[in-house]
Amino acid sequence: MKKPEGFVDLHALSEDERIDMIGHAVTVHGKTVGVLIDDQPGKVERYRRKLRDRFPAAVVLDQTSGPVEGVVTIRVGPQ
Repeated sequence: MKKPEGFVDLHALSEDERIDMIGHAVTVHGKTVGVLIDDQPGKVERYRRKLRDRFPAAVVLDQTSGPVEGVVTIRVGPQ
């Protein structure tokens, strides 16, 4: 039986380590990744910029508010 995939809590890592893990999952493994980011001024755009600069083959597919107040979710996938 295949091991289920899904949730990984990257909270204990630095922002740059999180960006690298997200980009690696998308570009190397072809995954689409949902990333929950605190809705703080400039933080979501900073994530988007770092992903774009470090992993040009990874694209932000969409961005939504939630799933809880104060959080934005972006979906990142292969180009």
